Amino acid sequence: MTTATPGFPDNVPSEDLHWLAGLLEGEGTFLTGPPSAPRHPVLAVQMTDEDVVVRVATMFGRKASCWTPREARWQPTYIARVTGAKAVAWMTALRPLMGSRRQTQIDRAVASYEPRPVTLLNDARAGDALAMLGCGCSVREVAARFGTSVWCIYDLRLGRTHKHLPR
Repeated sequence: MTTATPGFPDNVPSEDLHWLAGLLEGEGTFLTGPPSAPRHPVLAVQMTDEDVVVRVATMFGRKASCWTPREARWQPTYIARVTGAKAVAWMTALRPLMGSRRQTQIDRAVASYEPRPVTLLNDARAGDALAMLGCGCSVREVAARFGTSVWCIYDLRLGRTHKHLPR
């Protein structure tokens, strides 16, 4: 038996990957990202069978979450989801095992993917970015200028990174 590393489809035993493909063919969701992160696709499964969702979440290297029903007569539902690069890796591994309708959904989701730049700033560039922010430039403009993510610039502006630089 193959030892699987949670969260990475290339390390999942073939029989588990085929089981997951069958489950996701009927119960899976393959989406482009939400409006807050449109370039980060989502792969999710939601159902009332906790043990099944926990197994999927374990394969994804995540924890399952529970959604409490609004009415007492409804059962709680459990969800396992993965987003971004991990979702793309899973969708790419599962695609050959899926039907044509799901393959189309996967293709659309994967096509929307655009990894966030993770370029970090050195002290000189961080100082220049802070100067641009001080002159009234938007976070998005500064991020584009320095080739980094807006999150990197937000962290810089909030003092989470380069704390030693004057604000």
